[in-house]
Amino acid sequence: MQDSKGIGYLNILSYIPIKIKGMKKLLNKKSKQPKEPQFIVFNEYAQVFCGLKGGYPAFSDNLDEAKPIENDNQVKMIQRGTSFKLEKYLL
Repeated sequence: MQDSKGIGYLNILSYIPIKIKGMKKLLNKKSKQPKEPQFIVFNEYAQVFCGLKGGYPAFSDNLDEAKPIENDNQVKMIQRGTSFKLEKYLL
């Protein structure tokens, strides 16, 4: 179907969804935040941080129980709750 100027309505309508899909991809790329690197915290006895128990940092010999951490502030808070020396290992 065409109007008086010779522009086909079907062609314009078929182009619009492609344009919208492209915009959605562009918006999704902008909205995705880059992930911060994760790491595991070890104490001086080679035990991994596995969470809090009773409000204090808990460590385990089992590496599978390790809780990944994303920022340095969390390590500082773990250090305040324990007397062990801590070391970070990047995943």
